[in-house]
Amino acid sequence: MPAQEELKLFSACQADLGESPVWDEAHQCLLFVDISGGQINALNQHGRLTRLYESPARIGALALTEKGNLIFSQNAGVAILDRTSLRVTQNSKLAITLSSYRFNDGACDPQGRFITGLMDEGHSGNTGKLYRYDAGLNASVILDGISLPNGLAWTSKGDELLFVDSVARTLYRAPYSANGNALQKLSVFARTPEELGRPDGLALDIEDNLWVCQFNGGCLLQYDRNGVLLQTLSVPVPRPTSCCFGGPDMRTLFITTAKFGMSATEHADYPAAGNIYSIRLPVPGRPRHRFKEL
Repeated sequence: MPAQEELKLFSACQADLGESPVWDEAHQCLLFVDISGGQINALNQHGRLTRLYESPARIGALALTEKGNLIFSQNAGVAILDRTSLRVTQNSKLAITLSSYRFNDGACDPQGRFITGLMDEGHSGNTGKLYRYDAGLNASVILDGISLPNGLAWTSKGDELLFVDSVARTLYRAPYSANGNALQKLSVFARTPEELGRPDGLALDIEDNLWVCQFNGGCLLQYDRNGVLLQTLSVPVPRPTSCCFGGPDMRTLFITTAKFGMSATEHADYPAAGNIYSIRLPVPGRPRHRFKEL
């Protein structure tokens, strides 16, 4: 088995709030969003940046569609971006009109529907929800009563969802049915250490080992499929946000970071905050599910 290599700087892109990395196999590039910048960006294999889309809205998450386009969240709605024209071709209705609410992380389920978490930037308590969008961008709530919904991933069989509540510092697991209307029988997968910040975005490898970014913890945690901590991977900045597998052999883990909310002193101490890092791992990841676009 190949050895785990050293963490490397992939792109000095200086995102304010880099998030939602997605490997685009067709273009051999890394896609990611800058939430506060309202941007969808692409990085080629050399880390060179191309801006694909920019909006005054907060862009929370994105995923590829089966047609090669992009589905993404902006504020409290969801849209489709045509990958060729770079124009929005579809918009959903807003889930809520209160401006402090926005969609955060998101991913597609094995059935090709887009799941994304609604959060309140005003920290109103357990008002977060997970929404599921079908091919017509019609929404249904599959879970409510959580605080800050974050990273989502499905295990290899597709019958279990793992997701984060960042405020609770908890990773949850739930049985996932293709025909189910709501998540039920939630259980704790792992509680992350309080001294390591809060869990954020995550990724699964082909053995269902989970990597989760620890915002304000300066590291990623790797758990096995049973929630046992395997290792802590330090990163040189305090706010890793999310991660995904990519590269030609899917053995590269890409890690987005943020400088959002840092003080002037913190900026001076961590000038590399907002850059994207990568590391070659022994166990590859799986391509993420794609949205079934009409």
